[in-house]
Amino acid sequence: MVSISMRPKFVLAWITSSVEDFTTLNDGGHVVFVKHPERGWEIPGGHLKSGEDPDAALIREVMEETGLEIKIRRWNKEYYSEGWVAHVITDSQPQTDAWLIADDKVEQVAWWSEVPPVIAWTKQEFIDLDDWVSTLK
Repeated sequence: MVSISMRPKFVLAWITSSVEDFTTLNDGGHVVFVKHPERGWEIPGGHLKSGEDPDAALIREVMEETGLEIKIRRWNKEYYSEGWVAHVITDSQPQTDAWLIADDKVEQVAWWSEVPPVIAWTKQEFIDLDDWVSTLK
């Protein structure tokens, strides 16, 4: 269990597919993004519930926002000052069609082979996270 002082306020997932040879956008891979009604395209994630472990929170948030089962590979606890982002994998095959999920904060979910158009986030954030994953090989 993570101590209260070290707990992140939010967790995010950089989701790649275990069935692809490539794990980054830069080398031809795909990443899952969700489209929020106001914030636009972003990576899945959210806030921890009271007493919730970061791993459990991320697995829950990804299931709610994408319907995907994931395995956490590595946490980056430094990129965001109040949150953690994890490189996670799913056994799902990247597909060209977006899909819908029963979450009013997600308009659609899709695999992207490049950073999608952003509104609230910056393209550089996603480039940085992709670069970080490339160092994990």
